[in-house]
Amino acid sequence: MISIRPIRKIDAAAFREVLDAVSRERRFLGGLEAPPEERVRAFVESNVDSGYSQFVAEEDGRLVGWCDALPGTPPAGTAHIGYLGMGVLQAYRSKGIGRRLVEATIAKAREFGLEKIELSVYSSNDAAIALYRNLGFVDEGRKKRGRLVDGIYDDVLLMALELRMPNQLPDPTSPSVTPPAGA
Repeated sequence: MISIRPIRKIDAAAFREVLDAVSRERRFLGGLEAPPEERVRAFVESNVDSGYSQFVAEEDGRLVGWCDALPGTPPAGTAHIGYLGMGVLQAYRSKGIGRRLVEATIAKAREFGLEKIELSVYSSNDAAIALYRNLGFVDEGRKKRGRLVDGIYDDVLLMALELRMPNQLPDPTSPSVTPPAGA
């Protein structure tokens, strides 16, 4: 049975393995291999410490997928936007795991106080595009020939999901209403 749960610091190495496996398929993610273990560990630890929306799918103690929506930064004026990333191991696709991961990520992003989630997806990734559209994401743009890997061009679709419109008042219990010190 597949469970969806928040990522934990001890998941860093297993998360990196899944990230690396999906990256090495050379079709779905911006990177073609996972970053070094130390960098991934620091990334996961920072996300957990910050309470960001990052979930994993687990079967019998083995991670098989992830999804996150990490906020931008106040200096860039993007702290209200979450940037979605996700991946599921090939053997576990088309089983509803991606949907469950994205739904959990969206719910946590709302609780965190994010107003919008953005993502980019390659135009050849029909399954992911259908999933995102089914969850309410809309097209916001297209980068024609935005990717070239192994001699193959792919457009990059820019999609987004509005969680809260600018004229809506924020949830006063949201952690993002009062920025952390030094932010």
